[in-house]
Amino acid sequence: MITIHEDKYPLVSVNFGRETTLEGTKKYLSYFDKWLSQEQKFGLILNQSNAPQDLAKQDSAKQDLEQIENDPEEIEAVHQLTVHWAKEHKPQITRFCVGIALVVEEHELGKRQKAAPKTIAGLFGCMGQVFANPLAAEQWLRSLL
Repeated sequence: MITIHEDKYPLVSVNFGRETTLEGTKKYLSYFDKWLSQEQKFGLILNQSNAPQDLAKQDSAKQDLEQIENDPEEIEAVHQLTVHWAKEHKPQITRFCVGIALVVEEHELGKRQKAAPKTIAGLFGCMGQVFANPLAAEQWLRSLL
């Protein structure tokens, strides 16, 4: 389930949980619209890590991970929606979003560090960086604000 945190605005974060859904993506993009409409600089953390956010969730997280199956049609729909939305909003994103920090599992960091910044810049029109730690992502974005 997607969770969105705005309590540190202009630094905002989106946690996609264990899988990205079309419903969650629509929710995230509606918030992105809201942030752009405020016409102020902001930084965005997209947390795609499966790591539980607190120790109380660790046991249930292990069970949940075993049950997850991604639907290829849903993945494609999420991709198409995101690409279309980003193209439509790229001028505003370039103007107001100082950067997008992608947080991934540590074992994915190496393979995503080269491609993701280029993909983020090309698709969204702002700087992008990949991290294995949300705190490092937050520090990077704060340095850009």
